[in-house]
Amino acid sequence: MHSPQSRLLASSVAALVLLVSIATPVFAAESLTLNEVINAAVNNNPTVIESQKRWEEKTYRVPIAKALPNPKFGIMKDDIPTGTLNPTKGMMTEYTLSQEFMYPGKLSLMGKMAANDAAMAQGTYQDKRIQTYVEAKQAYYDLLYAAKALEIGKENQQLMGQLSKIAQVNYSTGMVPLQDTLRAQTEYSKMTTDLLGMTSMEAVAKAKLNTLMGRSADMELAVKEEFNAPPPNFDLAGLQNTATNIKPALQGMQSQVAMAENGVALAKKQSLPDFELRLGYKDSKDEMTSNTWKVELMAMLPIWSGKNKAEVQTATANLEASQAALTSMVNMTGLDVQMALTEAQTAWRQIDLFKNTIVPQAEQSYQAAVVAYTNGKADFMAVLDSLTTMRNAKLGYYKAKIDYEKAAASLEKAVGKPLFNNIGQ
Repeated sequence: MHSPQSRLLASSVAALVLLVSIATPVFAAESLTLNEVINAAVNNNPTVIESQKRWEEKTYRVPIAKALPNPKFGIMKDDIPTGTLNPTKGMMTEYTLSQEFMYPGKLSLMGKMAANDAAMAQGTYQDKRIQTYVEAKQAYYDLLYAAKALEIGKENQQLMGQLSKIAQVNYSTGMVPLQDTLRAQTEYSKMTTDLLGMTSMEAVAKAKLNTLMGRSADMELAVKEEFNAPPPNFDLAGLQNTATNIKPALQGMQSQVAMAENGVALAKKQSLPDFELRLGYKDSKDEMTSNTWKVELMAMLPIWSGKNKAEVQTATANLEASQAALTSMVNMTGLDVQMALTEAQTAWRQIDLFKNTIVPQAEQSYQAAVVAYTNGKADFMAVLDSLTTMRNAKLGYYKAKIDYEKAAASLEKAVGKPLFNNIGQ
C-alpha cells in the first residue's frame, strides 16, 4: 500500500502534467511585436472602423447642406370642358418651373455647420484611434504580466519540489519532523492550483487582446516582450501645452463651439425672408388667345418675432454650453496629464527600488534560509516565508515594469498622441 504522503505527491505530479497540457497550445502562434499588436488594433478594431465611417458620412453631408432645394416642374391643363374628365381636352396648358432660394448667407452658414459637424466626427475618430492604441498597449502588458506570473509560479513550484526533497532527506536523518515533509508536499499541491488560476488569467488576457485587434477571442496569440518607454523625464508644462493644442477630443470640442457660433449666426438670419422664383409658360389651343410667359417671385416672410427670438436664444444657450464644456475639458486635460505623469514617475521609482534593493535582498534571504534548513539550523516555515517573499519580490519587480509601461500609455492618452510608438496607417 502507498503511504498518504506518496499518494499526495503523485496527485500533485498528475495535476502538474494536466497544467502543462492546458497551458501548451497545440500550434505555436507566431510572436507579435508591440507595434504589430498596436497596428492590428488601430486598423482592425470594429469601433475604430465605425467611427471612421461616421466621419466619412458627416463629410459626405457637407455638399448636401450647401445645396439648393431641388427645383419643381409642373404641368397644368386648364379650361377642360365640363362634359369630360379627359385632361387632354383642355384648351390651355401651363408649364411651370420653380426654385426656392434662401436669403444670401444662410446656405453658406449651413455648409459651415455641416463642416463643423464633420470635424467633430473626425475628432471622435482620431480620439477612438488613440483610445484603442492605449487599450491595446495596456492589454499587451496585461498579457505579459499574466505570462510572467505563470512563469514565476512554475519556477517557485520547482523550488518547492527541491525543498520537498530536502525535507524528506532531513526527515530520514531525523533532523526535522514529518510535519515539514507534509507541509512541503501540501504547498507544492497548492502551487499547482495557483498555476491553474494563472493559466486562466493568461487566457483571459489573450482573449481581450485578440478582441481589441478585431480577431476572434479564441485565436492563438503570442507576443514578444518589449519595454520601450524611456524614463519619465518630461516637461509637464510642455506636455500640457501639447495636449491643449493637438488632443483629438479637444479639437472635436473646438469644432463643436465653432458649429454653435455658426448656429447663432444662422438663427439671426432666420428673421430674413427666403424666396421662390417661378417661371411659367401658357400654351393655348384657342386661336384668339396667344401663348404667354409668366414670371412670379414669392417671399416667405418670417413675421413671427417670438419664434425668431426663441431660435436666437436657443442657439446662444447652446453656444455658451459648448464654450463651458470646452473650458472644462481643457482644465481636465491639464489635470489628466499631471496625474498620468505623476503615476509614471512613481512606477519608475518602484522599478529602481525592486531591481536594486528588494529583489537582491529577497534572493539572498532565500538562499541563506535554504542553507540553514539543509544544515538543520532553521525551521521549514522560515524557508517557506523566504520563498514566498522572493516570489513576491520578483513578481513585484515585473509588475512595476508593467505598471510603468501602462502609466506611460495613460500619459499618451492624456496628451492625445503616441509618444513612444507609432499608430499604423
